Amino acid sequence: MALISVAHVPVFNTETIRQGDCIRIRRATDNVFRNGIITRLDPHQMQILFANVPQNTTRFMTLDAADAAIGLWEIWWTNDFVTVNYHPPAGGVSND
Repeated sequence: MALISVAHVPVFNTETIRQGDCIRIRRATDNVFRNGIITRLDPHQMQILFANVPQNTTRFMTLDAADAAIGLWEIWWTNDFVTVNYHPPAGGVSND
């Protein structure tokens, strides 16, 4: 099932991804992965609590559905660590 639903404005599919899910993201043009937990989710934005382990700090980040829809981010998420879902970056191929 797709992460993004596009009608007139891209929105997150809240049936696919939920608050409390674990997430791993990477900007499509970067090599740095960020791992965290979705702490807030609405159709247009999600807030992620992620830990930057080497510096031992914790931060929040907001991810817009519009940015994910245009392929700015490569996204993996799971709620059970058995099934891992994937949203490819721009030009990528989805595995769903």
